[in-house]
Amino acid sequence: MRLKVLRYLIIFWFITGLPQTSFGQVINNQTKIYISKNGKKTTKKTILVQVNNKEENWLSHIEMRHNPQQEFSFNYAYLTDVEGERIKKLKKKELTTRNELSYQAFYQDDLITEFDLYWNQYPYRVEYSYTIEEEEFLYLAWWTPFLYSNVPTLKSSLEINLPANFGFQVESSKNTEFHESEFDNRKILSWKSSALKIPKEEIYSPAREKIIPIVRVIPHHFKYGVEGISSSWSSFGNWLDKLNDGLDELTFSEERKITKIIDGVSSKKEVIKKLYYHMQDHTKYINVAIDVGGLKSYPASYVCENKYGDCKALTTYMKAMLKSVGIKSLNTIIKAGSSEAEINTNFPSQQFNHVILMVPLKKDTIWLENTSNALPFNYMGTLTQNRYALAVDGEKSRLIKTPKLLPPDVLRERNYNIQLSKNSETKMELDLKVRGEEFETLRYLISEKEEKLLDKEILKLTGARNIQIRDWSTVDLERDSSFVHIKTFGKSASVIREIGSYKVINPLRIKLPDFEKPSKRELDVVINLPVNRSDKSLYAFELLEAERIQIPEDISIESKYGLYNTHYSKEKNKVLVEENFTLLSSKIPVEEYGDFYRFLQSIVNHKKNSAILIK
Repeated sequence: MRLKVLRYLIIFWFITGLPQTSFGQVINNQTKIYISKNGKKTTKKTILVQVNNKEENWLSHIEMRHNPQQEFSFNYAYLTDVEGERIKKLKKKELTTRNELSYQAFYQDDLITEFDLYWNQYPYRVEYSYTIEEEEFLYLAWWTPFLYSNVPTLKSSLEINLPANFGFQVESSKNTEFHESEFDNRKILSWKSSALKIPKEEIYSPAREKIIPIVRVIPHHFKYGVEGISSSWSSFGNWLDKLNDGLDELTFSEERKITKIIDGVSSKKEVIKKLYYHMQDHTKYINVAIDVGGLKSYPASYVCENKYGDCKALTTYMKAMLKSVGIKSLNTIIKAGSSEAEINTNFPSQQFNHVILMVPLKKDTIWLENTSNALPFNYMGTLTQNRYALAVDGEKSRLIKTPKLLPPDVLRERNYNIQLSKNSETKMELDLKVRGEEFETLRYLISEKEEKLLDKEILKLTGARNIQIRDWSTVDLERDSSFVHIKTFGKSASVIREIGSYKVINPLRIKLPDFEKPSKRELDVVINLPVNRSDKSLYAFELLEAERIQIPEDISIESKYGLYNTHYSKEKNKVLVEENFTLLSSKIPVEEYGDFYRFLQSIVNHKKNSAILIK
């Protein structure tokens, strides 16, 4: 899959204490699930939404998600006033159904049935209901009380009615009201919430699952394509292995091609590399899905013939190539994303959105991201590093931890050569090396020949104001390099400001994350990926004596959260400024946020008071 930063909570509001007409609301969000004696699951959803003004009319566009394996039934939709008086009933011919397009193709085969019920008098309400029936399912419920991430939900409930002897496992947040009862040899589980406060979005927030109420209920035994058991990660991985059994077989013509590719290569690692290159050069990622809700892969033969596939299909194809030459590899399912992608290790279940390939060797482990034509061989990227994943190996399936990216792995280095002339024109040369997320972005844009986007990205990376880039070029860009090296040339308006009898240059360019003040912060800080920056700026002043140049004092600030230092030196009419900043990956409780913020603020204060002065 084309990995993108996963989208989490966007705009948040407080629900309580605000007038009803200040924003749209979900008045009620009701979910009822019934499990019959023969194990059939029926889910009925009834939702009431209120629209208070013209800007909120988007709430009247209703989308109902389901998949082809489910039996979807639309019950009704009414347009009413706030007193419940019906204004219009939706006709079934006004419904449309389409495929949902998404970058997350690991576990997705969704359809969207949608409709619109607008009115031009406010406030008004839309009430609608639909039912989904399914014979096979992985979970009884995966529920949150909120229908939208940016709209308050005043009342929400989940009810599960199932046979008393039906085995299940529950994971639920503490901030919901739970009730359990039994009647007529059946068990009823219910969760309710009302007027819950949704935390506002904050920089480096915990994962979405950590800050909103969630209820997950899974069956002990299930059938989803094939029968499975959720008692352990071993049993869950064994089920996934059986589901995809026999799909890692190449076509005869592809096997012949593979034999030629590795002819004369003796090293296992080199064999893996050559086959990985072959996959990168001759296949493309495309979002496709097949059978069983998108969890079952297309066979390797499909990729052989069509030269494309989703993350599952391309990984199956890579696995099949290695299998054909006697090298064992393991499909490894993982939750990819830029934020904290935490897996509940005590709750064996489908918690993943991506698959990579792990190739265990005697003295090493090779990690293969099979959806990118641009990333290097054996590169563990920023979206899959340092998290739990399930290595699928039949009954030997197990949770493993992917390698962690350290500060040197994400280091961005900028070396400026700045020529300051008497006519205030500034010429700038920049030698730039990027790693980590910025490296992944540049490699993708270079691979896709996105020249305009490349120009924009490189301009942003210069960190300079009002600069006009005259030219840029890559330096020795090798296929398996884990960094991109770029040289840029340009000019800008003068970086010099006049204050009284001095001319002033503010030389420090590294930008710090814009964290909230302690009085505003409500959530823990989760830095999943370290930040590491190093700048060197050489200023050359035309026809200027060294005695007229005053430089600040060096500084070094260090704490358990990271470090910052600057060093200044001058020789004749040249000044060298070296600035370094590292923010370590960590989880910082909100109770400790004040100390963390003071560390950052001490850096900000230094940057404000550091300037090169010219008499």
